[in-house]
Amino acid sequence: MIINFERKFAIFLPWKTASSTMFTRMAYFNQSSYSRFYDFNVHLKRIVHQHITVADFKGLPESLLPLKKIAFVRNPYDRVYSGFLQIQKDLKEQPDMPYPEPWIKNHVMKQLEANEKKLRLAGYNFDNWVALLQPEDVLQIGGNSSFPLYPAHYWTHDNDKLFVDFIGKVETFEEDFKKMLEFLDISDSYNLENANINFLTDEQSDSDYKYLEKMSEASIQKINSLFSNDFKLFGYKKL
Repeated sequence: MIINFERKFAIFLPWKTASSTMFTRMAYFNQSSYSRFYDFNVHLKRIVHQHITVADFKGLPESLLPLKKIAFVRNPYDRVYSGFLQIQKDLKEQPDMPYPEPWIKNHVMKQLEANEKKLRLAGYNFDNWVALLQPEDVLQIGGNSSFPLYPAHYWTHDNDKLFVDFIGKVETFEEDFKKMLEFLDISDSYNLENANINFLTDEQSDSDYKYLEKMSEASIQKINSLFSNDFKLFGYKKL
């Protein structure tokens, strides 16, 4: 999460919604004391990272401040497929990352092992992997902080009530990013105009459904079910 106390805003960073790009562009404005990587949060009393949800945020002292709240969302099909790729990337990179405490690393390694086990059972095949996903894997916060593939509305709504003040979409990222800056009354050019295009990884796409052709009908229907509210709340077409 990106927090700025002077300009009074907070930007939620839902998993697989161009959060790396957002942080790169807005790092100059970030005044949050919380780590982007895994760390034990003294307020929430559990290990969290930059992808904290509305439910998490409400447990932080910053939630009591009059902040403008922002989040970007993405269509569920591409979020799920991008999550499938991200898990494999994390398995390669996160074991060698620096952790604040040994016990935190041990906890994360157990989570990564659980993720790897499911990938192995699926033969590293996307459709097989989706077939193994259970509702608790997606709908339950805190079950596995290394697999935060919750519905995107967990970062935008609170008990079905809109919580944020601005919602942008990855599918129209550049246009909505500019609208966000206008909403925040930010005209500073520092680290915005010069944002490197290399930061725009598979998280961003100009097409509505970038990965749809890579999934079976069964996967599509399961995603429709697990992320039903996201389709409805954000106006994405359910196939």
